Amino acid sequence: MYTRVPRARTALPIQTICPYCGNTVITVTSHVPGVLTWLLCAGIFMLGCTLGCCFIPFCIRGLMDVKHSCPVCQHQLFHHQRL
Repeated sequence: MYTRVPRARTALPIQTICPYCGNTVITVTSHVPGVLTWLLCAGIFMLGCTLGCCFIPFCIRGLMDVKHSCPVCQHQLFHHQRL
């Protein structure tokens, strides 16, 4: 069983062999908040944008990390970090 999720070099779906189910798949990607998202949120908050503007980084997909999953067994295969 894998304990650490390997890093992916791209945020785009990739073709790979799933180590859990053994199928050749094209990964399904989903955007999740990462370190960059939280740092930008804290930075905007510190600049005085306290009326909800600090949550804007959570709405921009280009600022979030990307999780690659197997479409067959739903296990997480890779993780692409923005920062």
